[in-house]
Amino acid sequence: MSQTNPRAFPTIADAARASGPPGEQLRHIVVEPGNYRSDALRYWGNAVITAAGGPGTVTVNCNGNYTLRVEGHVTLRGLTLHNWNVDGNVLEAVGGTLIVEQCELVSKSSRAISVWDGAELFVRHSRVHGGGIVYSDSAGLVEHTEVFDADLCGIAIRNASRVTVRDCRVQRAGEHGIWVAEGSTPLIERCEVEGSKSASILAQGHAKATVRDSRLRASGQCSLVVRDNASATAEECLITGSGAEGVWVTANGTLTARRVSIEDGKRHGALVDESSTADFEDCDIMQSVNCGLAVSGSGTARFTGGTITKSQFGASAANEGVLTLDRAKVSHNKSIGVAVDPGARVVLRDCTIMGNAGQGIVTADGAHVRMERVKSEANGADDILGIEIGAPADSRAATTATPAAPGAAAPETADTAPELSVDELLAELTAMVGLAEVKREIGKLVGLLRIAEQRRQAGLPSGPSIGRHMVFAGAPGTGKTTVARLYGRLLAALGVVPSGQFTEVSRGELVGQVLGETTQKTTAVFNKALGGVLFIDEAYTLSRRFGTGTDFGQEAIDALVKLMEDHRDEIVVIVAGYSAEMREFLTANPGLKSRISRTIEFENYSPAELTSITETLAEQYGFRLTGQAQEALVAHFQRVRRDETFGNGREARRVFEAAVEQQALRLSGQDGPASSEDLTLLLPEDFDGVVDNGLSARLGAVRDAGQLQAVLDRLSAMIGLEEVKSQVRDTIDLIAATRRRQQEGLGATPISSHLIFSGPPGTGKTTVARLYGELLAALGVLARGHFVEASRGDLVGQYLGHTTQKATATFNEARGGVLFIDEVYALARQFGANTDFGQEAIDTLVKLMEDHREEVVVIVAGYTDEMNDFLAANPGLASRFSRTIAFAPYGPDELVDIFISIAESSGFEVPASTRSAVHDHVTGQTERFDQGNGREIRKLFEAAQTAHARRIAQLERSGTQATRDQLQTLLPADVEEAR
Repeated sequence: MSQTNPRAFPTIADAARASGPPGEQLRHIVVEPGNYRSDALRYWGNAVITAAGGPGTVTVNCNGNYTLRVEGHVTLRGLTLHNWNVDGNVLEAVGGTLIVEQCELVSKSSRAISVWDGAELFVRHSRVHGGGIVYSDSAGLVEHTEVFDADLCGIAIRNASRVTVRDCRVQRAGEHGIWVAEGSTPLIERCEVEGSKSASILAQGHAKATVRDSRLRASGQCSLVVRDNASATAEECLITGSGAEGVWVTANGTLTARRVSIEDGKRHGALVDESSTADFEDCDIMQSVNCGLAVSGSGTARFTGGTITKSQFGASAANEGVLTLDRAKVSHNKSIGVAVDPGARVVLRDCTIMGNAGQGIVTADGAHVRMERVKSEANGADDILGIEIGAPADSRAATTATPAAPGAAAPETADTAPELSVDELLAELTAMVGLAEVKREIGKLVGLLRIAEQRRQAGLPSGPSIGRHMVFAGAPGTGKTTVARLYGRLLAALGVVPSGQFTEVSRGELVGQVLGETTQKTTAVFNKALGGVLFIDEAYTLSRRFGTGTDFGQEAIDALVKLMEDHRDEIVVIVAGYSAEMREFLTANPGLKSRISRTIEFENYSPAELTSITETLAEQYGFRLTGQAQEALVAHFQRVRRDETFGNGREARRVFEAAVEQQALRLSGQDGPASSEDLTLLLPEDFDGVVDNGLSARLGAVRDAGQLQAVLDRLSAMIGLEEVKSQVRDTIDLIAATRRRQQEGLGATPISSHLIFSGPPGTGKTTVARLYGELLAALGVLARGHFVEASRGDLVGQYLGHTTQKATATFNEARGGVLFIDEVYALARQFGANTDFGQEAIDTLVKLMEDHREEVVVIVAGYTDEMNDFLAANPGLASRFSRTIAFAPYGPDELVDIFISIAESSGFEVPASTRSAVHDHVTGQTERFDQGNGREIRKLFEAAQTAHARRIAQLERSGTQATRDQLQTLLPADVEEAR
């Protein structure tokens, strides 16, 4: 491939097409030094594409939805790849293998590389700029690579992906440096993550991340976040300069940290809350603005063998938090060493609390504290305040401390502190927001168990066995995990199970990779949960098959059924998931229904309940909402779509956390320090852009009049297309006028924004569609106005049901913007003798356009006659589109103007003689240009540009240096050679 050798291929696409059909032997494509332009290339074969002159000598520029999409096996070496499309990827891999070595990738979109559908991606010794690397249902390696200035996440690993990130630098990510989600299991080692606007590393959604020997620096918010049932192990790491917490473990997250240093946190060094667990072994926390280690909200933390120093407070526990300090040193903090608030439980064992500017240990009324061999001395105030030293060892007084003598029996720990009574636990359940049916069912079951126990004590038969195992069915975020924990404590208080311990697992903890391993893993988990509650979230995934090979989910189900029978009085099993999927799950083994006979449905929270949850969260953290802010919340929850992805309580938490961030930004921008009232009050403007996800049309004034006029000017500047411009302006004016009438309360029929673009290829349909989206965004009709281009291959699947998934995914990607489907008539055609799913795609689109009619604009394009066939494919199609805009072919003069426009934008001058040569070429090549195709004129320019480069190179090889005028002037000879 070369720009100068006439016998070589001029573009990668040409070389790839000539390399043979998919499935043939490996092809080698060698690219000579130069700057190349490429259209989007989709490649199914096996190839190695190498820069002949080494890294940095070959640059490929593209403005398509992707530069290269790999569905075979491709290796890239030494290339610099640019994609200037704000919605385009540089590289994509679908199901195949992509190896990127010594390359530089520059992206204008949030994604530089995307891989999915079982693909493998290996990136080595490369640089990625502007966009991130996204793994989804895929695997691979990122090694010795720098990812910087990503618009969103630097590296995203999601949907059960298996990835190793090693010896990499991720800098200045627009959101998270490395995001791990949805059951993914990455290894991150010897990496530096610096300057991320949100978290350096975020693990959530049942992910299991391992982070070793890495440096997390200067994150805008928390550096390491583990949440939403995720787990992480961090070893030999440095976390410094966090914008909030250095480490935050929340929402049932689990963290094991070994030999981790946490420094200079702008809030807490580490925070463990919301029923999460963290073990810190030989860790050091220092110089936090607030607290070194804070535990609250039923969080549990154990800190063993490390130091907490030079923070405002050393360690604190509050709001039912459980903290154990073992062989720890808490010293030289600016205020209190260890603070224990009401309701918290703390164990101090073999600890040294010394040199703190305030008290060593302070406890409030209602705190539970146990101490063993604790040295508290040389503190600025009382060494121990609020603890009665020398109380009886079995004392259960709330503020009792029990220093044990050497060799004495260990005192009661926080884990065995007094449990609440059944009535107190039922009151706790009653206090939860909503869940009326859940509360009724749990209360009924507790009543049955109480009566059974009374009958037993009276010497009467206890009656039929009461099924304790249950299905918790419902959408995410409806409190299933929280209620399951509480149910376990209730059963323990009733004496039904020995303890209320709670063991939560998902498919990954139960299912192995080889025959027999699943039974071993399931049995180990089950035995660990004996005496308490085993909670299996998303249990229906055990009955689904993943991939084409052997799947052992069924083996886990069969093992569970047997274990539940063998240990029926020793454990309670709760399986949870979506209602429909759980009904299917119960049919996976004949014994399941008989062992799990009770199903409790967790309904979606109502808008009022979600608002109440948000207010409760605010109160827990010392915030309150104004009346207008409450009204905005209710309106948001009434408007939001309740599909399968709606988070319920998680959405309430998201809204609250985002509003707190907005408040902080608002207050930081005002003059002078904020008052206490300001710091606690959330105003309506703190929810702006938070409670409205921005996908629906909002009735109001033009969002940006300047932008609207600027886009209209760009439309007017396009060559030709006068009728098209007129119709687009008319459509925009009609939409704007209709919205104004609605604002004034006048009758106005809503106007559909969907359009049909008919005409031959290369007549500007894609460009006008992009501008149309920007116009609607400026009007406030669309939230973002982004552009998603799709074809038949992006919408139609391979088997029954697959098409609906693909079409829905593509449609959802376009929500808030424009979905542009080129050559859409291909959906209405039958391909081959087998079942074709194009009609399924059309039917899916019709439904989605109705369900999301204010959230997306669909533009379909193609030849005029074929578009009529497409509209006849579904009775509802024609009514969805407001009008058809016809794109006429460009005339010869317009094609010449397009040539000159492209040339001038590329820095060339086109004298009159060259213009005449272009005109003669266009009028003389009637077969090529009679359809008025702008793409052909672009090809002519690119060929003329190549001829110009060849002419300049020949001149300079002869010993004459080209002048500036020669470098920028296209001559008639260049056009003639291009022919």
